[in-house]
Amino acid sequence: MLTASVIIPTFNRAHLIRRALGSVLPQIAAEDEVIVVDDGSSDATEAVVRSLAHPRVRYVRQANAGAGAARNRGVRESQGALVAFLDSDDEWLPGKLELQRRFMAARSDVLFCFTDFTREMGFRQNRSIRYWSGDPRPWAEVFGPAQAYSELARPPEEIGDCETYSGDIYLEEMRRNYILTSCLMARRREAADALHFGESLRTFEDWECFGRLAGRGPAGFLNCETAIQWAHAGPRLTDADLFACAESRLAILEHVWGRDDAFLRNHGDEFRRLVRQQTLLKIRGLLVLGRARQARRVLRQVDGPPAIYRALSRLPGGLLARLLRLRRRLHRDAR
Repeated sequence: MLTASVIIPTFNRAHLIRRALGSVLPQIAAEDEVIVVDDGSSDATEAVVRSLAHPRVRYVRQANAGAGAARNRGVRESQGALVAFLDSDDEWLPGKLELQRRFMAARSDVLFCFTDFTREMGFRQNRSIRYWSGDPRPWAEVFGPAQAYSELARPPEEIGDCETYSGDIYLEEMRRNYILTSCLMARRREAADALHFGESLRTFEDWECFGRLAGRGPAGFLNCETAIQWAHAGPRLTDADLFACAESRLAILEHVWGRDDAFLRNHGDEFRRLVRQQTLLKIRGLLVLGRARQARRVLRQVDGPPAIYRALSRLPGGLLARLLRLRRRLHRDAR
């Protein structure tokens, strides 16, 4: 049996960590491990974790450095052949760990795999990868032909049979993200330094890891839901503003695909198109924040930007921010 290390990064989520751990602990085998990386919490997170007194749970504390650094710390601490992740505000569904473990045992050629998930936002949004990625295509167009899970391994009773897909998603992952971290499982040794999350990004730090993994080896997708992403009142990395999202996206494009000369020889035009698109979004985000001077600097990097962006960037920052707030208010009231 392939052993698994489950990594749960957390920060000030004492009120949520018990639910996350409660969804994992019934699924682990005797040789598995659960590593909770506390990223400098100031609440009762440590007390909650230690109150469980579970022999396979290891609590690791570090100074606050962000979600990417916390996950990377967990990877460095891990010993399992497989590494899986769960954000402390999310929850695994029964059978998740065994479903992916058996798939990885049956498909030794696959470097990492992921599944679909459910979003709980006061209402339940099933099959959320469709909304998450914005890609309406059938999975066969992304990966290739489907294969029944039952042709590879015995499905866990809690989940049952499902379609599986496998292939190279390096180009697809540059275009859009298909993976929720809480649904990811990867081979630790084979992935090596590709299993590394961005530590200097304000958001999308997991996308950098997914891109590196996709460039290192084949992916597997199991077309079933194995996790719940819960909405809650606390902050989430996905709450980042337009400027932060575009800035992080540009950094990931450069760090992963922009340094891959072989890839750029075949897909350089699309890479540059995406860089331009994200640069324009970055400018738009700066304008919305009233940061006209910075917007003008970035505009110099773009050939033929929209004239409205040039015009708005010449306005004083305070006036620009007020005008855009007024525009949003009028737009909202008109709906």
